[in-house]
Amino acid sequence: MNLLEKYHEAFMRFSGYEAFSDGVKKISYKQFSVLVQSCRNLLEQQPSYYPGCAVGVLHTEKAETYAAIFAIWFAGGYFVPLHPASPAQYNSSIINNHKIRLVFVPDGTNEFLFHNVHVLTVSESGDQPLQPVLQRNDCDVLYVLNTSGSTGVPKNVPINLKNIEAFVDGFLDLYTELNATDKYLQTYDLTADAAFTGYLIPLLTGAAVYTVPAGHFKPFQVVKILSENPITWVQVTPSLLACLQPFFGSLWFNGIKHFHFGGEALPIQLAEEWRKHVPNAEISNVYGPTETTITATIYKCLPGESIKSRHQIVSIGKPLKKVFIKITGEFVGDNKSGELYIGGAQVMDNYLFTQDQPFEITGSEGTCEKYYPSGDWVETDDDGFLYFVTRKDDQIKVNGYRVDLTEIENLTREFTDGRNTAAAAIEVSPGLKKLIVFVENFEGETTEIIKMHTQKLPFYKVPGEIVGTGTFPLSNSGKTDRKKLLANYFESIKDE
Repeated sequence: MNLLEKYHEAFMRFSGYEAFSDGVKKISYKQFSVLVQSCRNLLEQQPSYYPGCAVGVLHTEKAETYAAIFAIWFAGGYFVPLHPASPAQYNSSIINNHKIRLVFVPDGTNEFLFHNVHVLTVSESGDQPLQPVLQRNDCDVLYVLNTSGSTGVPKNVPINLKNIEAFVDGFLDLYTELNATDKYLQTYDLTADAAFTGYLIPLLTGAAVYTVPAGHFKPFQVVKILSENPITWVQVTPSLLACLQPFFGSLWFNGIKHFHFGGEALPIQLAEEWRKHVPNAEISNVYGPTETTITATIYKCLPGESIKSRHQIVSIGKPLKKVFIKITGEFVGDNKSGELYIGGAQVMDNYLFTQDQPFEITGSEGTCEKYYPSGDWVETDDDGFLYFVTRKDDQIKVNGYRVDLTEIENLTREFTDGRNTAAAAIEVSPGLKKLIVFVENFEGETTEIIKMHTQKLPFYKVPGEIVGTGTFPLSNSGKTDRKKLLANYFESIKDE
C-alpha cells in the first residue's frame, strides 16, 4: 500500500472524526471524503485532463482547497499552488511553464486572476464513496513549488511520491505519539513547503486540521484560534511569533504538546522566552530546503530540557531516517564546519524546465549517491547536532520565505536605469526581518519603485525599503562591501 492509498484508507477509517475547521465551519472525514470525490469527478470530466498533467490550485484556507489537492493526487495528476496575492503576471508565468489548463478555485472567487484556463469551482455533490486511487509510481510527481534559484531565476521544484513517502515515514518515526486526538494549527501558505506538514501528518493519523482565515493579521488570528480551541500541535515561523512578543505576558497555552518552528533561523532568545508560555510543549526546530522535501532535519527539545544553540541560533537537529548528510569544510575532532549537503530518498530528482542541476554525484557507477548542496554553512557538536551558521551565497530566508537576493537586485536594477544594487535582510526584532535594497548614486523617489516590485513579485519578495546611497564601498577584493553598506545604513538611522 503506497502513501496515497494509506490516505484513502485513513479517510474512510476516521469517517466520524473531525477533519477540518476553517474558523467558520467544521467538517468530518466523511464530509471531506465527499468533497475529495466531488473534486475528482469534476476533474476527470474535463476533456483537457489526463493522468500526469499539472493542475493549478488557488490557495485558500478552506477544506475545499485541500480536497482539490487530494483529488488531483487520487486521479493521477500533480498540483501547482497559486497564491491570490501574487501578481497576475507571476501566476501566469507559472501556468504557462506547466501548460496548466485547469485551475481549482475552491470558493469560486478570484476567477478574474486567470486567463486561457478553465476554472473549476469546488462544491459538494452527492454522496459518492471514494473511488480507488489511480495506480501511481514512486517517480510520479505530486506537486511542484516555484522557488528562488541561486542564479537569480526562479526554479521549479518537483516532489514525487517517493520523496513524500520518505518524509512522512521519517517524521512519524520521530513522533510516534501523534494520533487522532491531536488538533493541528496550519499557519503556512500552501505555496510554502512547510504547509505540507500541517496537513500531511494529521490527515494520515485521523487528527484535525485548523486553518487560519484570510483577510486578518495572521499573528492575532493564531492567538484567537489557540485561545478558543484545544490545539495540541503548532508550527510557525519565528517571524510570526516575534510579532506577538509584546503580548507574551498575556498568553498562556498549557494544552499545546508540540510547538514547531521552521522556515528560518530561530533565535534562542525568542525560543527561551516563548517556552515559558507553552510549559507542556516540546519545542522543535525544523530545517529543509524545498529540494529535499519539506523537512530534512529536526531538533526536538522536551519540556525541562535545555535548548541547544550556537551563535544565538537554536540547533536544527539531526536528519530524518531516510536523509543522509555530509559536510564539506573543516574538521576538528568529531566536530565539523562547512556547507551542508543533503542526500537520500527525500531529495528531488531534477529541476523542471532547466538544464541547471545542482547535485553532486559521488560513488562509482551503479552505486552513485546524489547530494543537494544546501548553500547553508553549518557546524556540528560532539553529539552530532547541527547548527546553522550562515548562507554560503545570497539566497536567504526572510520571514519564512526563501528569497534570492540576486533576483531582487536584478529587478531593482531594471527599475532604476541599470544602477548598481545590493539587497540585504535586516533583523528589526528577534526573528522578524525586513528586505531592503541599496541603489548606488540614486536620489529619486523610492515609493514608486516599491510599487513596481509589487506588480512583478509575490508579496514576500517585495522590498520593505529602497535606500539610495552614494558610491558603494568596496572590499579588498573589489566587490561591493555589503557589511560596510549595512553599517552605514544603521549609522544613518541611529542619527535620525
